[in-house]
Amino acid sequence: MTDWHWQHSSDCFSLQWSQPRPCLSSAVFNGGLCKARSVLNLRVSGDPVSPLLTPEQSLHQAANRLDLPGPTIGLMTSALMASFRYRQTEYADHAIAILLTCGLGNARRAGDPADWLGDSPTPLGTINSVLISDLQWSTASQAELLALLAEAKAAALQEMGIRSPLSGKPATGTGTDASVIIGGHGRAERWCGKHTKLGEIIAQLYMDALCSSIRED
Repeated sequence: MTDWHWQHSSDCFSLQWSQPRPCLSSAVFNGGLCKARSVLNLRVSGDPVSPLLTPEQSLHQAANRLDLPGPTIGLMTSALMASFRYRQTEYADHAIAILLTCGLGNARRAGDPADWLGDSPTPLGTINSVLISDLQWSTASQAELLALLAEAKAAALQEMGIRSPLSGKPATGTGTDASVIIGGHGRAERWCGKHTKLGEIIAQLYMDALCSSIRED
């Protein structure tokens, strides 16, 4: 049994849990290293939600509207919520889950020519990814897991034949991806790289979720 539960609608997916957990993310709202009690992945049109609101303010308002327990980590995407995937497994009697949405309208390969001028809207797309586990991660482990998800994403996109429209080369992600790593308070795990069974399980779980989402795109 875990203490988290998720909800999914045409506008968003959210994930919440009972006690603050250590999180590391590249999220636009409450990103970086923090302790949080929920995650919100909000679908937007690609246009500003309101000319008077920043993305952070829009996410804060949406989290309050959904009555999510705070602090909340907030992500935005233009991807359809039909792309949502949830996958769960166990390692050493501890639950591990992946939640993601996938849009490929701005698929890119790392190193592609920059195409954002700083004041223009970014191309639509985004792969937003959340990893949550009851396992206890160190900050270094969380950083390694961010790298593992990035590599698993690149491998999945290569497997699915997704290419960058700029270079024509295999894409490694999109230009606006964000990822969240959420730890627990159970067994401490120091190593989670590609040599470990834990790293294998997480990467395969993630690739299964992402490939499934792409196939239905």
